[in-house]
Amino acid sequence: MKDKLDGALSVAVSVATAGTLWHNMGTSDFAVVCMAPWTVMGFWLFMVTYLQHHSDDGKVYTDDTFTFEKGAFETVDRDYGEGVNALSHHMMDGHVIHHLFFTKVPHYRLHAATQALQKGMKERGQDHLYKQIDTPDFTQEIIKQYYNNWFYINEENIVRK
Repeated sequence: MKDKLDGALSVAVSVATAGTLWHNMGTSDFAVVCMAPWTVMGFWLFMVTYLQHHSDDGKVYTDDTFTFEKGAFETVDRDYGEGVNALSHHMMDGHVIHHLFFTKVPHYRLHAATQALQKGMKERGQDHLYKQIDTPDFTQEIIKQYYNNWFYINEENIVRK
């Protein structure tokens, strides 16, 4: 119940803040200063999150076949190019580490931890488990993934046993 109240309070404060800014700034300034950046940020977060959790060969596990580790290795490290990776603190090309060690590795260590994971898995002959996809054309990739996979699960990708 406390979580629901906290959520309701958060929404109320957000709506009150937006309403106050809109009232004081006017529609055009509010749209440019608040809504445009919010829309860009919302798209970016949606796109990054969706692409990190979807790939053409991604598996879907049933309750009987799922484990935490299997799920973590179905996430994807996506390389958007060194500039974008650096500006985003390597959160997109260090996502598998986030799922494996989310309580142990702070975001500012994701890049080094990802490199160590890749090296360790290669040394052990387990590098086939790790997914990394170069995605410099991320805006086209989100459209492709959204179109091909949004409400569709390929039966071949479901792991039942």
